[in-house]
Amino acid sequence: MDASLQPMTPAGAEWAIEPRREGLLARLRDVWRYRRLLRFFGWKALQKLYARTVLGWSWLFIRPLFPLLVNTIIFSGVLGVGSGGVPYFLFLVTGVSIWELFATAVTWGTRSLELNRGFMTRIYIPRLILPIAMMTPSYLTFVINLAVLACAIVYYRLTTGVVYLVPAKLGWAVVAMALAWLLALGISLWTSVPALVARDVRFTLGYVLGFWVFLTPVLYPLNVPDKYAWLMPLNPMAAIVNAFKYGVLGIDVLNLRDLGIAALLATAVFVSGLWFFGRAEADAADKV
Repeated sequence: MDASLQPMTPAGAEWAIEPRREGLLARLRDVWRYRRLLRFFGWKALQKLYARTVLGWSWLFIRPLFPLLVNTIIFSGVLGVGSGGVPYFLFLVTGVSIWELFATAVTWGTRSLELNRGFMTRIYIPRLILPIAMMTPSYLTFVINLAVLACAIVYYRLTTGVVYLVPAKLGWAVVAMALAWLLALGISLWTSVPALVARDVRFTLGYVLGFWVFLTPVLYPLNVPDKYAWLMPLNPMAAIVNAFKYGVLGIDVLNLRDLGIAALLATAVFVSGLWFFGRAEADAADKV
């Protein structure tokens, strides 16, 4: 072999091939070591977002604005749904922002292994990177919804003189964002492996999210009779959405008990999902 084609290695260097370390912390350390791949797969997800469409990136603005306008007309103009003392459009876009962060992250995280099966069969990468990186479109959607929210706040400030923003409470909005992301990632760790071999998971997930949003105070305030109030903590997104609205607009009551339960549920789903993903992803990749 030509000496110029031989790999350059330091004199006396040795290569050791060792089995992959087991355990949750080892999985997280692998993600940190290969963190540069997060940007690569994140950009890959954004490229797939509106590939093979005529309008292209224009859908980034059409998709959030059209449903917001339609829902505002139906729920506020026709049905007269209350909005906690703020204009309904503000109420709606605030709830939709945090819900879309969650739902879009779950959708893309679930498809993460399926969309990158080619990489899984050719090279080694810590597969935990894929669900995290492929949730990138949800961040972009969230930023666009926040931009719409900011424009709406400015509009109502100029037209009514009222500032519908509570800076002192924004910390609770950040907490809600973190919990929504953690819960979405945990669910994706459970669903991405089965979705690699069965499309039924993706189809079922669409129906589940479509039903779940109506159990969450996104489109309307969720007024639950007292005898059913004990069921509310079972839906962690209800407390998370309420906390986000409280942090941004100062509306709704911040229920620390329900938010604490939501945090525990999100953490439990994430930790158990991390355990399941670590045990199942290698076997699933062999079946691709």
